[in-house]
Amino acid sequence: MSNQEVFFKWTDAYSVNIKTIDDQHKELVNILNRLFIAVSKREGDKVIAGILDALMSYTQTHFALEERLLQQAKYKDFAAHKEEHRKLLDQLDRLCKKHLLEDKPIYFEMLSFLKHWLKEHIQGVDILYSDDLVKAGFSTAAWEQSANEEFAKMSASKKWWELWKAA
Repeated sequence: MSNQEVFFKWTDAYSVNIKTIDDQHKELVNILNRLFIAVSKREGDKVIAGILDALMSYTQTHFALEERLLQQAKYKDFAAHKEEHRKLLDQLDRLCKKHLLEDKPIYFEMLSFLKHWLKEHIQGVDILYSDDLVKAGFSTAAWEQSANEEFAKMSASKKWWELWKAA
C-alpha cells in the first residue's frame, strides 16, 4: 500500500505497548485503509460486502480476546470498556444493514466513523487499561501466547482472512 493510499496511518502514538493488541489494531487499520482504497478506486460496490464482513468478524474476534485480557487482569473499568465495544459493534451492524438491506452507500460515513472511533478508542480508552496493567505489574506474556493461538483458530474457523484477501 503506497502512502497515497493510506487513509489512516499507524504510528507509535497508537501503541498500547502490548504487541498482540497493537498487531490486531494495525490489522483493523489495514482493513480501514483497504476500504478507503476500494472507495477511491470506485470499487466499493464490488468489494464492500467482503470488507464489511472482514471488518465485523475481525473486530468481534479482537474484542473477545481483549476483553478476556481485561478480565484476567481484573481491570477496574472492564464493564465500561466492554460497553464501548458493544456500542461500536452496534454502530457497525447498523451501517452494514444500511448498506446491505437498504442498498444505501455508506462508504464515507463508514470511513469517517471508523477513523474517528479507532483513534479515540485506542488513544483515549485502550491506553488506560495498558497503563493500569503496567502499574499493577500484570504480565501479558501468557495471555499473548494464548490469544495468538486462539486468534489463529478463530480466524481459520471464521474464514475472514479469505474474504479479506479476496476483497
